[in-house]
Amino acid sequence: MKHGFSTLVLLLSLLFNATAGEPVLVGDTAVRIDQWLQQLEKEKHFSGGVLVMSKGATILRKGYGWANQAQRIPFDERTLACMGSITKTFTAMAVLKLEEQGKLKVTDTLGKFLSKVPSDKSGITLHQLMTHSGGFAEIFENDGGDYAKLTKEEFLQRAFREPLMYQPGSRSLYSNVGMSVAAAVIEEVSHQSFESFVRDELLQPIGIGDIAYDYPDSETRRIAHGYDQGTDWGTLMDRYREFGGPYWNLYGNGGFYASISAMETFLRAILDEKILTPAAIAKQQTKHIEEWDTEGRSFFGYGCALGQSRRGTPVIQNGGSNGIYFADMLIYPKDDVALYVVTNDNRMIANRVMAGITQLVFLGKIEQDPLVVQARFESPLAEAMYDAIGKRGAAEFRKNGNGLIDSLGVGDNDMILLEVGQQLSRENRREETIALYELYTLRYPSIVVAWNDLGDAYRAVGRKTDARRCYEHALKLRPGNPRATEALKLL
Repeated sequence: MKHGFSTLVLLLSLLFNATAGEPVLVGDTAVRIDQWLQQLEKEKHFSGGVLVMSKGATILRKGYGWANQAQRIPFDERTLACMGSITKTFTAMAVLKLEEQGKLKVTDTLGKFLSKVPSDKSGITLHQLMTHSGGFAEIFENDGGDYAKLTKEEFLQRAFREPLMYQPGSRSLYSNVGMSVAAAVIEEVSHQSFESFVRDELLQPIGIGDIAYDYPDSETRRIAHGYDQGTDWGTLMDRYREFGGPYWNLYGNGGFYASISAMETFLRAILDEKILTPAAIAKQQTKHIEEWDTEGRSFFGYGCALGQSRRGTPVIQNGGSNGIYFADMLIYPKDDVALYVVTNDNRMIANRVMAGITQLVFLGKIEQDPLVVQARFESPLAEAMYDAIGKRGAAEFRKNGNGLIDSLGVGDNDMILLEVGQQLSRENRREETIALYELYTLRYPSIVVAWNDLGDAYRAVGRKTDARRCYEHALKLRPGNPRATEALKLL
């Protein structure tokens, strides 16, 4: 594979004498992470599974808390928990597998595969569906929720009847509906159910048998109950038993269950090119289209998002939740690091746990407590800059801001300035906000969001001419960007 992450694919778990059903804990970093997670388990209701892969090896694979509190079943490496929208990764890979098999192309349109597609939707491509740029809404209004009885035929009828949110391909807005339409195409082309195609073509060839929607009664003890603020919510399987399903508000866009052992095998197989070819993996992990209104901060690949870490390195991300279960998956190609966290008690959710794990992996310690609900900043450098501006004031920052930035070691990481500027703006500290963004746009003149933020700050204090100049410059950098366009209308 040509992604710099290839060392991660070495199957080194045998060195640690661990099978797929046993915990793995190797090295000082893993010990620090484990100690912190045990503290969360004891003090903050953390319950779930964690997978940390680094430099070609799995250094941590372990469960914490309870899969079923009432029956005193611990959450372990084989516990099955809901990954939410990470399911979209499997949907995209299924489309790419069909392309490898010569049965379709990602440039093919809905009209080629599905019947009764209206003219405004017949030209939507699989590429657009997988990059959330097909024009479909995120969900249907009044859709009845994830577990409502909705057959594929009923789902497609509504998807084709609803007006598009925008011209396909013109922008990218996250869409569960669009990804479920892609799952319908998978079924039409493969002549299998979406779930069975994923099982037969993606999972079973690499030895995974337990990533799925539903499970036989024999697996009941492995399935993690969800806990809503400590109260037993049950499982998705309980909903399927009650309503039937899974149905098409969820099918193909969310809801898969997996163990952390299965996710370890899955990640290794991706990186070892055992599921898709290098060309298909590269296609999946390409920045195809900017996520709308992120101003260059996030892009969609196929079934994943691509961006930049706080250290300026590329990161591939997917996450999901139904409000009870939370899951987060991060791959840092240039750092040879992959992380997966799933939680089943919403008093301590996956992304907050992940924030601590990433600090321990990359910094060796937690510099900013991710458990503070009202945490202002993700970066301790941003916290230091914020405090310094507060002490010095806007006038002093205008004189010596460059020196402060250099002394803190911000380097080329403009995200630090963005964090501080947006926090100052939220606090209505207008002059400090303007001082920071004036320096921000001077040091990083090509950052569109900085020009838009500075325009907003000028507009808030009545400096309309300066605001107009900022918005017009933002439009030069990114023609048609909606934020600047709308702001100019207000002026």
